[in-house]
Amino acid sequence: MRRSSKIAAAVVMLAMPLAACSSSGPSSKNTSEKTSSTPRAKVTASAMDASVQGPAPAVAGAKKGGTLTITDAGSPPTWDPAGAYYEFSMGILSGLVTRGLTGYQINSKGVSTLVPDLAQGLGKASSDGLTWTFKIKPGMKYSNGDTVKAADFVYAVERSFDPDLGGNGPVPYLKTYLKGGDTYQGPFQDAGKKFAGVTSQGDDTVIFHLVRKWPTLPYYLAFPAASPVPQSAEKKGAYQNSPLATGPYMFKTFTKGQRITLVKNPNWDAKSDPVRHQYPDEIDVRLGVTALTQQQQIFANSGTGATSIDISGLDAGVESKAKSQSDQVVFGQSPCESYLPLNSQKIPLAVRKALAIAYPYDQTRKAGGDSTLTFDPATTYAPPQVPGMKQYPPVNGLTGTGPGNPAKAKAMLQKANKVGFELSYYYVSDKPESVSANNALKSALQKAGFKVKDVPVSTAEASEKETDENAPENLGQGISSWCYDWPSGDSIYPQLFSSTTAKDGRSVANLQTAAIDKELNDISSMDPTAAAPKWLAFDKKMTKQVMGIPLSYSKSSYVFGNKVHNIANDPNKGLPDFAQIWVG
Repeated sequence: MRRSSKIAAAVVMLAMPLAACSSSGPSSKNTSEKTSSTPRAKVTASAMDASVQGPAPAVAGAKKGGTLTITDAGSPPTWDPAGAYYEFSMGILSGLVTRGLTGYQINSKGVSTLVPDLAQGLGKASSDGLTWTFKIKPGMKYSNGDTVKAADFVYAVERSFDPDLGGNGPVPYLKTYLKGGDTYQGPFQDAGKKFAGVTSQGDDTVIFHLVRKWPTLPYYLAFPAASPVPQSAEKKGAYQNSPLATGPYMFKTFTKGQRITLVKNPNWDAKSDPVRHQYPDEIDVRLGVTALTQQQQIFANSGTGATSIDISGLDAGVESKAKSQSDQVVFGQSPCESYLPLNSQKIPLAVRKALAIAYPYDQTRKAGGDSTLTFDPATTYAPPQVPGMKQYPPVNGLTGTGPGNPAKAKAMLQKANKVGFELSYYYVSDKPESVSANNALKSALQKAGFKVKDVPVSTAEASEKETDENAPENLGQGISSWCYDWPSGDSIYPQLFSSTTAKDGRSVANLQTAAIDKELNDISSMDPTAAAPKWLAFDKKMTKQVMGIPLSYSKSSYVFGNKVHNIANDPNKGLPDFAQIWVG
């Protein structure tokens, strides 16, 4: 799935290819998680509620006016809604600029709920589940004053198929589920071709036509890629410079990779919007900043630092400040998790179990410079805020923390007649922290009776090496981190354990089993509420077989000035709910 750069350094010896945080709720200053590395005792779950309508609940004490500065060390490759598949670009666009048929509302208790946005409800599925119909709210307008029409949603979906606009976006879901999606290339490459996957009826009805059941389709429709785009406004690659706004803010200036200035959209309909507010007069988005420098300025509350929020992730250089000025830091749940992939076809179960017992969580984290403020130990394959996920007792030593037990692991290998079993993997050799983490891992594995073949690679070649399905290595091959696209198991487990991803070199266990594929497809076709306990049972099944080692639930962290208020974390984006922030 999508895009994040904020994964704990526990797996720093391996490349971390990505497909793809609870809050105490709105208050003057809040921290949404305690700054510890212990598993969360309480998490917030996401759900759907079709009854929610606008306007968004008022924020007590909020004031209008001023300029909010939002900074990030990264710089997403595109701001076109079709390709906005990175946490930050999605957060800015869907949080402030674009509205979808659906959206996430973060309430005063920090609970994230999918609600109707530009749609009047969360859609109506046909009896066979293969047709979904959405009615849009009347009178919705773009920032230029034009009326939003059903055909604009159809065109937005169609253009997201174009490889140049949405090639790195969430379009694989559409290719899987929509009629004709497996061959369609978008309105430019397939000019004149009628796409059957989505149609409009009049100006107020959008209809999706599926080849298989997609009960979580309403979640997909919260993506910027599904927000309306009128064909008359198409500028192809230049559309990202000033996308038409339906949200409370619109682009004023755009300098790719550096800066975006947002100002109030005069045609935003606050009464119809259950998600967003319009508090600051202007929002200054700065990209590619140096996180340490920016965070130092914010903690000093100097210059624009007092009215800034940096979402880069807490820099190790300001950890002491984060503790002494804890009212200027928020820690929250993130949709991202890291893993150690194991090739289940090359490593027998008895060996996988011994490896799980030997794994040195504490040593690799310390050697890699991992901060305990930025993660929680993982014991499941899905983050704990996903509906239905429950923290069950660790299985097979998959505790997510601790020094490992090499003596016990060696005894297990002896019993299985597997002492000296070779574990081979790539590690990044041009980063000191990666080398240190690898040394800690190698030492622990050798003490447990394994033979270790660690292969050095550069940062530049690591990702390609570790997703090469034909590589001879048996450890660390595949996807070592995942950020779910929406809070449901069908956005997690098929990506980690299906034959499709395994053949692409991007699974956690290299499973290529027809029975598992069928189970994944069967659960994915169920109503999300009914599927939740099935996904939990599947998670337990995978831990019993040690299909990869869960390492860390990533925690988001934000540093903000003393004039920035109401930082509510969105656990499904790992970002603040930007439209709830006010300055003053």
